[in-house]
Amino acid sequence: MPSKALGRTARRGLATAAVLGLMLTTGANPAFAHWNGTGQDIASIHLRPYSYNSAWQTPMNKALSNWNATSSPANFYKNSNSGSTITAKSYSNTWYGLYQRCGGMCMYIKLNSRTINRDASNFANFVTSTLVHEFGHALNLAHNSGTSIMNTSRNRNSMTKPQPHDVSDVNAYY
Repeated sequence: MPSKALGRTARRGLATAAVLGLMLTTGANPAFAHWNGTGQDIASIHLRPYSYNSAWQTPMNKALSNWNATSSPANFYKNSNSGSTITAKSYSNTWYGLYQRCGGMCMYIKLNSRTINRDASNFANFVTSTLVHEFGHALNLAHNSGTSIMNTSRNRNSMTKPQPHDVSDVNAYY
């Protein structure tokens, strides 16, 4: 395991070398890493508890558990002292969700109820998918194509969990 004294860039380099070494010995196809590097400094991320009606609360909680259930270091949990917030309300913008970093341990996520209500055929899945995607940004993942929660063209009505590619990218980053 790399020393904590190593910088993030050095850890990323070691993780990439380890993945490449594994691919060479196993013949596995590499996951093309899509990192944006604008997420949180660690994969254990606290959020201020949120309170919405069950139509929103249940799928939002599911998004936390969907990342926490992966074989990655992702750990999202509620903490009343957190500065990180998730807000669901109507915005005039065209996006479904928006991630904004407010520091190495702080983030704001906005869910656009106007666009989600307009476009969802399965409301709960759409909310979960949108929030899992925004949590991906918090874990330093960038948009990409293919079978990925980070694909902006994914079916939000059915894809609600991080895909193997997403988990692989998080594991390689952290």
